[in-house]
Amino acid sequence: MERQVPLHLELVRVDPVDRNGELAKTNPLAKVPVLHTPDGSLYDSRVICRFIDRRGEGPSLYGSETADIWEILVLESLADGLMDAAVSLRYELANRPPELRWPAWVEAQRTRIDAALEHLTGRIAQLAAPHMGTIAVAAALEYLDFRHPEQEWRTAHPTLSEWVSRFAQEKIMQMTAYPST
Repeated sequence: MERQVPLHLELVRVDPVDRNGELAKTNPLAKVPVLHTPDGSLYDSRVICRFIDRRGEGPSLYGSETADIWEILVLESLADGLMDAAVSLRYELANRPPELRWPAWVEAQRTRIDAALEHLTGRIAQLAAPHMGTIAVAAALEYLDFRHPEQEWRTAHPTLSEWVSRFAQEKIMQMTAYPST
């Protein structure tokens, strides 16, 4: 959207235990997201983002006009790790029966999330320009709001909270906002 690449989005429900055989035909891991192209399927958010960025119009979201490429990639990677921890925590709390939950696992994921938030709070100046790193960070923070409101990360990191609230007003974020319910 930001790079003016037309896409058709389709919601696919994925269960972490019950393998989606239809999805597995295009991604052997049976995970989302998947982008279908005339040349085949691409999967993993970072791969898809690079593909779209290379085919888009206007300034690259990985371009040196906005930030150093390594800064962008490190922020994107940190956001990806934050999402991994948040999704793992979601699966543990939402899918596993309470009597089978692993408290040490839950705590480890919360520690990863907290460490990422602390790191980002200390580097708020790096989040100034819109690029793929800042978009990924904002998406991960909004996922925390969506799936883990009990985390109350905004209270613990008010500067980061203010940043993501402002960044959420960007057109690119408005077009992909999580549902309100």
